[in-house]
Amino acid sequence: MGLKLHRQAGRMRQRTSAMLSIVALAATFLCCACALPPSISGLQGTAWGPSLLPSGQDEYPAIAREQGLTGRVGLECSVDGLGHAQNVVIVESAGLVLDDAAMRMFSNGSFLIPPDWTAKGGPGRRFRYGVVFRLGGKGAAPFEDHRMTVVITGSPG
Repeated sequence: MGLKLHRQAGRMRQRTSAMLSIVALAATFLCCACALPPSISGLQGTAWGPSLLPSGQDEYPAIAREQGLTGRVGLECSVDGLGHAQNVVIVESAGLVLDDAAMRMFSNGSFLIPPDWTAKGGPGRRFRYGVVFRLGGKGAAPFEDHRMTVVITGSPG
């Protein structure tokens, strides 16, 4: 009796594992499909634009952390066919230290772009982005126009 229950439990674990794998695969497929919109829009259209990929580095400037600086920086740029920002312009300032950090993050960063980016005229469009710097969960409010925003968090120094 015990061996039979043990075998049934093993088969149940295998089925559950297989089902979870299928669900994870479906979720991944759906998320990837949703991440790339059917058309490209720039400043005139929706808030969609290429996504800035995480750098894996601490982007909060040390001096800003030490001085307790928080704020938000609005930027505008185009993204070339290799996924690099071009002609980055600050359109909303949070002060020199945070502006420089946001500018550096975009200028040195890489963007996720669809395979047909150049063919659909993506590099010729300009996009608005935001960078919000928060310390200890406190900081600037999000952008009202719902632009794509990177939130940089840190602990007060």
